[in-house]
Amino acid sequence: MSNKTVYEDQEERKQKYAEEHFTECPHCGEPVLDSMRKCPHCGGELTPKGYQPLTDEKIKKIKIVTFSVGMVIAVTIVVLYLIFWKK
Repeated sequence: MSNKTVYEDQEERKQKYAEEHFTECPHCGEPVLDSMRKCPHCGGELTPKGYQPLTDEKIKKIKIVTFSVGMVIAVTIVVLYLIFWKK
């Protein structure tokens, strides 16, 4: 059984996370998280690891689908209200 406290275990996990997810900024060489999009030290643009930004086509498609689903739900609620609750 370990003699470490809960706080020591948490600190150890934070250190392990930091070792796995820190990388160097290509602009200034300072350590930054691999999920950052902008360097906090120099303000340079970074490409997050495993991140693909949404294109304008994807954003437009998401908006259209969301609006369509929302309208179907709204119309269904109105129709159900008119059929069942309005007497």
